[in-house]
Amino acid sequence: MKPKAFATIAQKENFKTEFAAIVADNKTLSNNYSIQFFDTAAKSNYVFNGTNGKSINIMEHLSVEELEKYRQLKNNWQS
Repeated sequence: MKPKAFATIAQKENFKTEFAAIVADNKTLSNNYSIQFFDTAAKSNYVFNGTNGKSINIMEHLSVEELEKYRQLKNNWQS
């Protein structure tokens, strides 16, 4: 069985910082979301919440360029 790979505090903070840079010019998302991290049985994961506290699908609000940067961040944030 594969060992559990939980994200460190530094990895979580780095993810928040990098995501904020990706959406800095995005009028819909910039300063209108929060990121909540949680651990599953196998790894750490996260969810985006809007200012109303409900989860949001951020991908529908990202430009093509932002989406590509987010995908890279998503695939590498626990490396």
